[in-house]
Amino acid sequence: MSGTKFLKRFELPLLAKELNEQSAQRRTYIIRFAYAGILFITACGLFYGNFLQVGGGRASGLGQGRQMFEKLVNLQFWSIYLFLPAISCGCLTVEKERNSLGLLLITSLTPRQIVLQKLLGRVVPMLTFVFLSFPLMAVAYSFGGITLDYLWSGIVLLVIACFQTAALSILCSAWYPTTVEAFIGNYVLFLVLYNLFPFGWGPWLFRNASDNPFGVTLVSSTFSAFMTTGFLVAARLVLQARAFVTPKNVLLGLFQKLDAFFNNANTVTGGIVLVSDGEPLPGLEPVAWRETTKKSLGTFRYLFRVLVVLELPLLIVLQSLRLFSPGGPDIARVSRLLYGLWLLAAAMIVVHSASVVGAERTRQTLDVLLTTPLTGGEILRQKLRGVTRLIKVLFVPFVTVFAFEVWWYQQSRYRWPYLALSVASVAIYLPLLAWLALWIGLKMRSQMKAVLVTLALVAGWLLVPTVVRAMLVDMSGTSVSAWVNCLLALSPADQIATIEGLNPAEMLPQKGAAQQQFSPFLLLLPLNLAIYGGLWVAIRWVCLKNADRFLGRLAEPVKTRYRKTPAMK
Repeated sequence: MSGTKFLKRFELPLLAKELNEQSAQRRTYIIRFAYAGILFITACGLFYGNFLQVGGGRASGLGQGRQMFEKLVNLQFWSIYLFLPAISCGCLTVEKERNSLGLLLITSLTPRQIVLQKLLGRVVPMLTFVFLSFPLMAVAYSFGGITLDYLWSGIVLLVIACFQTAALSILCSAWYPTTVEAFIGNYVLFLVLYNLFPFGWGPWLFRNASDNPFGVTLVSSTFSAFMTTGFLVAARLVLQARAFVTPKNVLLGLFQKLDAFFNNANTVTGGIVLVSDGEPLPGLEPVAWRETTKKSLGTFRYLFRVLVVLELPLLIVLQSLRLFSPGGPDIARVSRLLYGLWLLAAAMIVVHSASVVGAERTRQTLDVLLTTPLTGGEILRQKLRGVTRLIKVLFVPFVTVFAFEVWWYQQSRYRWPYLALSVASVAIYLPLLAWLALWIGLKMRSQMKAVLVTLALVAGWLLVPTVVRAMLVDMSGTSVSAWVNCLLALSPADQIATIEGLNPAEMLPQKGAAQQQFSPFLLLLPLNLAIYGGLWVAIRWVCLKNADRFLGRLAEPVKTRYRKTPAMK
């Protein structure tokens, strides 16, 4: 009996539909293959780095299977917590955005059945990813050092983690009206619950299962089962009540309340307006006018508030570092502050840029936009006008950090190259992120998928140098060669870290051997900026050149010339 007939026999039509749709999509198998490849490559680096060193022999890892097994299971735990919410949080919000949840509720399926079948529709694919790690667990078990109870504890806790994480995602998807809100709320709620109740999640239970029998581990996981049941019951209770909630822009609503407060307070000063938002009418650029006057991250007064929220704490932190550090500010703290600013800016730009077209598709307003007498390239340029404003606002906190470091290290001969390279990196990387996210948003049919794919692509590319270095060091037991470091330094993460290394006095290149080691990286900095600058121009050209095709607009009919016959003459 086939799987579909089996599910229909036990009245699981929604689950059968979910699994059939996933099995018919090519990306399901591509993702599974990519996950298996990354898992096996990473596991090989984790397993054999410390055991198969030069001269260690093949038997050097015997008895060390416990360490291998623990690394593998912990890797699986965090893979579940990272990826499962991303693929599960839209299971019900997508139905809301398509206005099909109401149709689903009037079928013979009860809300409880809808919640459970949606849960299984997301858990089953994730369990296939977990099953891919079983051969690696067998390899770790063959090295010895693992009891049978510990092995079964790891497997069962991974399965429980899949159900627990998916149940939390179902709850967020049932509560929030849009996929983006469910995505953000899911991760925020997970972090809060993980820190409040660490004993209810897999990693804590797995650490305590190392010396306990399997039965004790099952009893300890009772709270996890209780949390999973609570998530599902809550999702079933709010499903109908939140099925037809109108989506709201939370950030825009907060800004509008602040507007009302300041407008009332401004009556004391006679209604003085320092800077207006712009023309009240669209003029010759209607799409750009809409993006810069009707969007929360496009309007000047809202962007100014974002700037204040970023700039004031930044100035306070930098000033405190200067006042309370007699020997000079800790450059590591300033660098961490800069890295956090990079992450925040990248996330804001990716989410905003990937949504400019995806949001129109979700609201079913893209067809109306395409009826305007504008070319596809003009529409994209005007749609990105709000993102361009956001990039200009984000320039201010970046320049503040750069200027602080240049001012503090006035005696450094590298302060002006540092400033020039730092400003150039911001001027190239941020627009590149915007156009990359826009390009992926044009290719993807879903706004949420565009954001996730862009974030995953950027995060993967930034983590490649770190992972490769760690694997090479573990495999060889020695440092990475200079030419490999030069190749990996082409990553933006290494570029930013290398530029930061130009500034601190203790990290400046000195004469002799240290200067000879540092000079190749110094030469790679402008090459890196040139490569990514060219990539930015190339992606921008592709987007504008194929804008009509990406947007789904029909091409203009080709004018055919007919030869006049004697009868026509």
